[in-house]
Amino acid sequence: MPLLSRKIILGLAAIGIAATAFASAARHPISPVAEQHQQQWATPVDKRFNLYRMTPSLYRSALPDQDNVATLQAAGIGTVVSFIKDDDKQWLGDTPMHRVNIALHADRVTDADVIRVLHVIERAQTEGAVLMHCKHGRDRTGLMAAMYRMVIQGWSKPEALSEMRSGGYGNPREMEDALAYLEQVDPVAIRAAYRAGQCSTTLFSTCYAREWLQSVLAASR
Repeated sequence: MPLLSRKIILGLAAIGIAATAFASAARHPISPVAEQHQQQWATPVDKRFNLYRMTPSLYRSALPDQDNVATLQAAGIGTVVSFIKDDDKQWLGDTPMHRVNIALHADRVTDADVIRVLHVIERAQTEGAVLMHCKHGRDRTGLMAAMYRMVIQGWSKPEALSEMRSGGYGNPREMEDALAYLEQVDPVAIRAAYRAGQCSTTLFSTCYAREWLQSVLAASR
């Protein structure tokens, strides 16, 4: 059997396995995390660039500049995750921080985007604290911060939305796209997909085709 044909068959088999996993998750949904715990909103570190500490290993902010590097180093930031298209090297210079760029638009964020960002944060936290930012530290950053609260920390949707609206991000009227996504998102489904190692909550997401194509290209080299 030609090599490419075998790869196509393996790809289809992988999709079938994923479908079985989704069906199992639907029959046995993950129980919501207990809400009887003390919630802690992010605390301000430097409001000049909207820098807040969400957890000991996760910070959020607007786009920093060179004058903010010392503050980030003092916070133990090891990785900077950016949601804008510009390269953070412009302000980081030769600072020894890892840079991860995942350009997003608040009005086009998908469940697959959320799962990808959460995995990036999780991996980066093994090497130090993580900063995530967009231009203003408001809608894109706020959306991902709220999803981190719900999926990773087990906050309820009302709790996460309350922090986003009143926790220092800015005017909620300027976050309408992000809030619209959060209002309709299913955090339990995202948590299930995230824990199962799936790239999305739906089999029709393009992320599966992208991952399969990358595996085929890697195997053919």
